[in-house]
Amino acid sequence: MLPHGTDIEQNGQIVTCQIRSPEVAHIEMQELIDACMDSVRNNNARHFIFDLAEVEFLASSCIGVLVSFLQDIEHTKGRIALANCKENVLFLFKVTRLDSVFCMYDDVQEAVESF
Repeated sequence: MLPHGTDIEQNGQIVTCQIRSPEVAHIEMQELIDACMDSVRNNNARHFIFDLAEVEFLASSCIGVLVSFLQDIEHTKGRIALANCKENVLFLFKVTRLDSVFCMYDDVQEAVESF
């Protein structure tokens, strides 16, 4: 079950996860990743875009969930892209130096085209 304020849309092997909540806690991110893993297992999804346009605060534990998910999909040569990050969320990825691990894009369309 998806957490409140999130949507998942799949187009081929690309899954776009839109988060429409200003704050994302660990449990919400874990539920979203669980739904993404279902897409990997059941629908051959490989690439994931997280649209963070409305996210003002991302709990630091969410980064661990994303890193773990990235490790889970590496065997399928899957990738994760983050789109529309606000400055404070982007700062969190820069401080942890994970902006070099996750592809960062200004918008979802740019992320889709990168795959």
